[in-house]
Amino acid sequence: MPDRIARVIFGIVFLTVATWMLPSSNWAATLYAKQNDVKVNAEKSPTSAVIATLALGDPVTVLAEEGRLAKVKTATGKTGWVFKFRLTEDKPSMGGGELGLSGLTGRKTIAARESRSGGSIRGLKESTEQYANTKNIKQEHRDAVDRMEAFSIPPNELMQFKKAGNLGEFSGGVQ
Repeated sequence: MPDRIARVIFGIVFLTVATWMLPSSNWAATLYAKQNDVKVNAEKSPTSAVIATLALGDPVTVLAEEGRLAKVKTATGKTGWVFKFRLTEDKPSMGGGELGLSGLTGRKTIAARESRSGGSIRGLKESTEQYANTKNIKQEHRDAVDRMEAFSIPPNELMQFKKAGNLGEFSGGVQ
């Protein structure tokens, strides 16, 4: 009987040590960049040195998570920090990588309940078009709306704006 207890204890200790010695990457999750130009920072700060830039769909291995940040290892072996909202569990399609709907949500579509306050994602809805016709909205005003919808801000300018205004990943430090 004591021999059997010793073997059980040895087995438990052996399995514990073996499990502890296995590389942690066996349990690490693989996530993907939601958009182009996802910065991998050396430290847990958006103002630290950028050690890598991910393209849409680039995989990373998550090594740890702290608040809004994920410590990741890139496919090239570099280790750094990325804001989790820039990553997704599902590999995105390789269509564009702009800061549009998929860049914000990781999806190309949204549910109807999510779009109610914003109207249509592209162009005027049919009911809005009818309203514009009924109310004799001038074509120049419709064209102005089209220009606003087509307006695009380059990612580097958007980052400068967010940094200057302490917005997005620059708001309040790491939480």
